[in-house]
Order: sequence, then structure tokens, then C-alpha cells
Amino acid sequence: MALSRARTRVTLRAVARKKSIAESLPAGVPNPQPFVPPRPAFRLLRAYSIDPSLATRLDTARVGQITFKVRWEPLEAGPIGEYLEVIDVDPASGCFYEPVNLSDPSVLASNGLVPSEGIPQFHQQMVYAVASLTIQNFERALGRRSLWRPGPPPPGANPKDDSVFVRRLRVYPHALREQNAYYSPQKIGLLFGYFKATEDDPGDHVPGGMVFTCLSHDIVAHETTHALLDGMHRRFLNATNPDVRAFHEGFADVVALLQHFTFPELLRHQIGQTRGDLRSHENLLGQLAGEFGRSTGMRGALRDAIGKVDPATGKWTPHDPDPAEYETTSEAHARGAILVAAVFDAFLAIYAIRTADLLRIASGGTGVLQAGALHPDLVGRLAAEAAKTAQHVLTMCIRALDYCPPVDITFGEFLRAVVTADTDAVPDDDMQYRVAFVEAFRRRGIYPRDLRTLSPESLLWRTPDGDEVRPSPTLEDALQGLYEFASAYLFAHGSDGTAEPRDKVFTLQRDLRIRMHDWLADHIKSHPDGATDAAFLGIDPARGFEVHTARIALRPSPDGDIDAQFLMGVLQETTLPPDPKVPGSEPTSFEGGSTIIADLRRLRIRYCVRKKVTSVTRQARQQAFQAARLESPRTTYFGVRETGEPFAAMHRGMER
Repeated sequence: MALSRARTRVTLRAVARKKSIAESLPAGVPNPQPFVPPRPAFRLLRAYSIDPSLATRLDTARVGQITFKVRWEPLEAGPIGEYLEVIDVDPASGCFYEPVNLSDPSVLASNGLVPSEGIPQFHQQMVYAVASLTIQNFERALGRRSLWRPGPPPPGANPKDDSVFVRRLRVYPHALREQNAYYSPQKIGLLFGYFKATEDDPGDHVPGGMVFTCLSHDIVAHETTHALLDGMHRRFLNATNPDVRAFHEGFADVVALLQHFTFPELLRHQIGQTRGDLRSHENLLGQLAGEFGRSTGMRGALRDAIGKVDPATGKWTPHDPDPAEYETTSEAHARGAILVAAVFDAFLAIYAIRTADLLRIASGGTGVLQAGALHPDLVGRLAAEAAKTAQHVLTMCIRALDYCPPVDITFGEFLRAVVTADTDAVPDDDMQYRVAFVEAFRRRGIYPRDLRTLSPESLLWRTPDGDEVRPSPTLEDALQGLYEFASAYLFAHGSDGTAEPRDKVFTLQRDLRIRMHDWLADHIKSHPDGATDAAFLGIDPARGFEVHTARIALRPSPDGDIDAQFLMGVLQETTLPPDPKVPGSEPTSFEGGSTIIADLRRLRIRYCVRKKVTSVTRQARQQAFQAARLESPRTTYFGVRETGEPFAAMHRGMER
């Protein structure tokens, strides 16, 4: 009782003290405001590191579940945030699952729900966490906010009207009861399937048990990358050469693969298992969609970047590069796997360079480690170097998207984009990153068509000074008018004080495209240098054109500076007549144009990446590609499948 009275006296004294402080303030001085804690920088969410199968195996159970660190944002139940809206409806069963509330105090205190295959709310948490991590990696590399493709035009509007802002990508964890998952450009959403596992080879799964693609990090990251890439380059859906859709598939796998190396627990485990040698040993970090591949009877991962499981022996063997594969492989996933292997090989080479000194120290100068388990400190250092290397390579690949042509991309042009973008960001390549990329692509027979040498310097896109056609001073002087938009972009704020609201960024970019189009159209039509600048942009001055993209990027450089860039894509479309040598061929669309990369500080165009709409050789290549598709056995029976859902067809294996 005495203790209770003592507590009462302390409380009364505190109230009296608070009252006296408020009453003692001079007139006109506001009362102290209530304390508002700062918003957290990150949200911690538990998830499967790769897929649920790791958590049920004794050797990987410790790393089967990890905690993702995703950027904090206010969330509604779903989860629904700024970029994503998870909608958990299951059409096959007619069920609508209750949405998870990640802002619930008990869920926050537990770092999200416990990973579970049987709880739909965890499935919702998993897709949100992985998709958010993928978005973060894109925005870090590109230096700007990510936008999804515009929505369908309003009724009665021009079919090419792209004025509809889509704030959120819709994510459906249980959309399909089939062995598939895909990004839908029509729905602007991700649709994940679930299915019964095969009865064969039940080592890692219950025979006939349910497999959920939404619980695979690799599949979620892969499909999210499709959506992000489509938001940047919508013409990359047009199959104009064998590399275009293969690039979509391969690039999505590259992002999923390199994100494995952002998980410290998994990374240290696999470094220890392979004794630091990621090239010569089978490991989880170099595989993709493991549970999906095994549960569909494929043995091993769906796609493996560094080796394959021999169907006869069931053993893993390294995959040696073969330049002939690039020449003979046409299926999108198989051809994309060549791109994945090249990028992963470059990563492994860079990792070897960065860790050579550690291995010399640990081996007494021989570089050959003694038998037995590695020291935990060495494992930690090797893992740190692997993580840093993977983040660098991932950033190089994503940043290169801004340096790609707007249409008809090839793997060789992507290599040039990687080398050029990295040279702009890091002029001194002391770790030979760019040489590693060139060598890895060369070993697989991937070369740009118009080059005779493969040094990193020769792979750089040409600057206007060394270009065959130079821009007029008037065209470069027009860059001064971008200051207004750059300033509006830098200081854009929403009504709630949020910096760079994505709807305002979308509107600013569209306004900039309209202004640039109007200026260019008048300039090409009436200015004496108009024809020269049209040739510089790769378009026909007698035809209409489209300013397809106009963006401003702010990228931090290694020396702490900010690289401010203006990025513009110009497109023009014409029609190719039917190929008289191919029965049944029809007129086809043929597109050209250019990507402009300009320095906003110096008001100079750095590069113009052209795909000329007047190129006769490129027209012939596209016609030959279309003819080959018409003559394929699959097309003979099923026709060329050009639908609004290209990824649904490709992921079912129905498109070649």
C-alpha cells in the first residue's frame, strides 16, 4: 500500500511539474509539440531465401528462411503501397483470401508473418517483399523513380494515347491453377500459378503436393523485372529478331540470379560449402527456380547459369561456353540463358579478381587453400566481396537499359550499352569489370554486328564528335530549355510532402515529350539543319515520328558527384511489304529511331544510339526472321501467336 501511495505521489508531482512548465512560458511562445518519432527507413519481412524446399532440407534449413530489408512505406492491408497492390483472389476455387495487414503491431514486432506454405497471407507478404526489393535495385541503379507502362487509352481516344498513369502494379499470388507465372501487359499485373508436383523423383517435395510459384524468390523477381523493363522499353515486346524476347527473358533471370547475392546468410553458407569457388561447384546461388524445376520432373533448377544436371546420371556438371549455341538456339528461354551465362561468367571473373589477395593471404601465398572447412572470418570476407561484386554487376546491367536502342535490341548492343554506361559512371576500370564482360560475351559468340575489334574502348557508343552524322548546334542548344523541367523534377513534392511523387514525375515526363516533339517537328520541317538532325536521329524527315520517352536521371558517381542526364527515345514506324519469297507473308511493321543520352550540366549530347528506319540491311534481317517464324513446324500447326499476353505464351512454352 505504501508503494502504491509513493507511485501516486510521483505521478502527481510529474503532472504538476508539466503544468508549471506550460504555465511558465512567456506570452506568445507556443506550447511544446508532442514528440513524433521519425519514420523507419526500412521494413523487415521474413521470407524464403530461394523457395520453400530449402527450409525442409537439413543442410540448408538454417538459410532457407531469411529477413528481407525493404524500403519503408505506409501500407494498407493487401499489402497495398505506392508501387504494388496485392490482390489475392483465386479464380479456380472462387476464393478471395483475407489480405495481410503488415502494419499490424504484432506483425511489425515479428518482422512479418512466419514463412509458411499453407498460409495465403504469407504468400501475399512474400510477393510484396521480393517485388519491393527488385524495384529498389532498379531505382538505385537508374537514379529515378520507376514507372509502370501507361494504362489503356480512354474510350474514344487514339489507340496510342499513353496519358493514363498507373500507380500500382497488381500482383495476384493465386491467379492460375497451372505450371505458369507471367507478367501481363494488358492487366499491368503479375499472375502467379500453383500446381500439383510430379509423382516422380519426390526427393525435395511431397508427391502430388501443391507448389506455389509465388513462394519462389526467383520467379517473383523474374516477373517483376519483366514489368519494370516493359515500363522502360515497351517496344521490347515486338519480336523483330531472335534476341528481342530472349533479352526480356534473359535479363529477368540476370536480376533474379544476382539478387541471390544480397542475402548474407545464404551467401556465407554457400561460400563455406564451395570453399569460395563458385565456378567449379554446384551451388544454390547459380541456380534459378529450383523447386519449380524439380517439382515438374526436370531434375535440378529450371535454368542453371553455370552448369546442368545430367539426366542420365543425375549429377551436376559445369557448362562450357559454346559459341555455336548462340547461332543455333532460337527458343526465348534457351537463348536468354546464354545471356545469363555470359553475365554470370563476368561476375565470377570479377569475383575471382576481387578475392585473389584474400586467397593468397589465407594460403600463405600459394593461392591453394588447405583441405578442410574455411575459417569463418575468411568466409565472411569472401561473402562480402561476392555481395559487393554482385551489386556492382547488377547495377551495371540495369543502368545499361538507358543506353540501349529503343527498338530491335540485340545481345551485342546490350554489351555495348553495359560498357558505355559503366565508362560514364566509372572512367577508371581498375578492377577490369568491362574486360570481364567483353571476354564472357566473346566466349559465347556474342558480338556487335558493326565492329571489327572487341576492346572495351571500341565497344563504346560513338560520341557526336566521332559520329558519321553530327548534330547541329541548334539541336544541342535546345537542351537549355530542359532546365525548367529538370528543376520541376528535382523539387516536385506531393500534397503530403512526399518528394518526387510518381504521378507528377509521369506528368512531367509526358509534358517534356510533347514539348520536345513539337520543337523537333518544327525544327526538322523548317530549319536548314533539319534534314541533318533527322539523319542524326535515325528518322525519315518526310514521315511523322514519336518522342517515345523523355526522362531525367540523377546518378551518384563513385567520387560523390551527381551525374545529371537527359534521356530521350525517338521512334518512327513504317510498313514493310510482304516477302514475295514466303507464301502467306503479310505486310509487317518496321520501326526505327534512336536513344539520346545528354549531359544536363554541360548541355551536350553524349551519345545517339541509332536504329535507322531507312536501313535496308536491317529490314532484310527482320523479314528473314519473320519468314523463319512462318516456316517453323510449330507455326505450321498453330500459327504465329501474337497476342496481348506474350509472356503467358512464352512461359507455357508455346512461342518460339
